[in-house]
Amino acid sequence: MNDFYRKEDESFFEYSKRLLYGKESGLYDIDKSEIYELIFGAIASPDHSRKVLTGIRRFIEINSSEHVENISDSDILSKIKIEKEEIKKERIKLSTENLDYNRRLREQSRCDMFEEKLLETILNKKSNIIIPKYKIEYDKNNEREDILCITDAHYGAEFRITGMMGETLNEYSPEIFEKRMWNLLEKTISFADKNNIKHINIFDLDDSIEGILHISQLLMLRYGIIDSVIGYADFMEMWINELTKYLHVKLMRAKGNHNDLRLLGGKKGDFQGENTSKIITQLLKKGLRDNKNVEIIGHNNNGHVYTKIANFDVLASHGQDERGNLEKAFKDYLLAFRVNIDYFFTGHLHSTNIKEIGVNKEVIQSPSIMGTNDFALSINKTSNAGAKITTLIKNYGRQNEYNIILN
Repeated sequence: MNDFYRKEDESFFEYSKRLLYGKESGLYDIDKSEIYELIFGAIASPDHSRKVLTGIRRFIEINSSEHVENISDSDILSKIKIEKEEIKKERIKLSTENLDYNRRLREQSRCDMFEEKLLETILNKKSNIIIPKYKIEYDKNNEREDILCITDAHYGAEFRITGMMGETLNEYSPEIFEKRMWNLLEKTISFADKNNIKHINIFDLDDSIEGILHISQLLMLRYGIIDSVIGYADFMEMWINELTKYLHVKLMRAKGNHNDLRLLGGKKGDFQGENTSKIITQLLKKGLRDNKNVEIIGHNNNGHVYTKIANFDVLASHGQDERGNLEKAFKDYLLAFRVNIDYFFTGHLHSTNIKEIGVNKEVIQSPSIMGTNDFALSINKTSNAGAKITTLIKNYGRQNEYNIILN
């Protein structure tokens, strides 16, 4: 083993020659990476070691043929310096690669942890609600279809907004959300009873949870993302199940921006497919899978819902990409997706509005469950918390709007 190390009176040239020739003759059982480490005192990849030692081997052959058997260390000092620089570069590259690898490993681990916890919740979820055993029959060929829009619940947010005299303009919390939703349930059932309807379409236009799009939101959050997802899904499962005791429900869910998983400091659009709306939809499907009075449909790849209601083509979207210009958005969707759109339902702006585009072509803006928040107040925009029921009549179009105020 000691034969591997450089002797006191041995030059670099002689030492290199001894190790290389010793390996070739079978005297030393050692690979080229180890020879490289012994000669230069540093670790290099097998490929780099092979290339450098091939050069040294050629150098030895040339000098031996010229009978230069004993060359001093100083004669090849420049070559050693060059090799050291190359080694330093290799070390820096390796260190950089390791840092990048570890960063990506941490990112993936966080994503995996998030997915694992949610998957465990979905698989182990046990519903304690009583599913209706009967099936509500309704006329599927009825010329009338009613659409309930709920949007911008921002579950998990908690705040109180005051006016000029300290009066409360709006207060919100998970408990207030639930109170408003039970109020909405009563008014929806009353509406159905008054109009003798047995079926209702529901658009949940999302921003179901508050999420964390900005650090400032941490100040108004009671729950984290996972707990907000679970809390909202649990409540909505119970709420929808209660509604199905009176009505057959077709629930269709769009994708909101606050439901985005902007992981690891990511920005809008960095994780296009990562949105908790999909998880909420799956939780609801699992919890209500035995309920014969509900049909649950999630959003398409673009985050929208495109369906036919009362023989009209209907598009539903959260509305974060429309930037308030609803007429332009309507026309853009017609051109982009090359489909007909008669009615476009949207949320996001926390206010109600109807924009007529043409004959039986309208954009219908829905109010929010949350109501006025700090941002809305900062730009002098306030609105009631609420929801909206729209009635479509086959071959006629929108007949009326039933605006429900919840605060």
